[in-house]
Amino acid sequence: MRVNEESLMAQLQHVGRLEDAELPYFKALLDGKLPLSYGGGLGISRIIMELLRTGHIGEVQVGVWHDAHFKQAATAGIDMIPDRIIQ
Repeated sequence: MRVNEESLMAQLQHVGRLEDAELPYFKALLDGKLPLSYGGGLGISRIIMELLRTGHIGEVQVGVWHDAHFKQAATAGIDMIPDRIIQ
């Protein structure tokens, strides 16, 4: 996923987490203090997926997934890592 100032704000707005724009990493990106990036480049998550024989990247790395995506994955027997733990 490519990230720039506009897409980051759109993503935060989409998930209803605009307050996260004040977190140090996000704030540095939005203030132009960090270079833009679009992932690890080495494919470490994909290598781990292969080694563990998982079926979805959400099983080895945190992501923001829609509720429908969680339900679809659960139906397929995939236990995805949530983006945050809600108590």
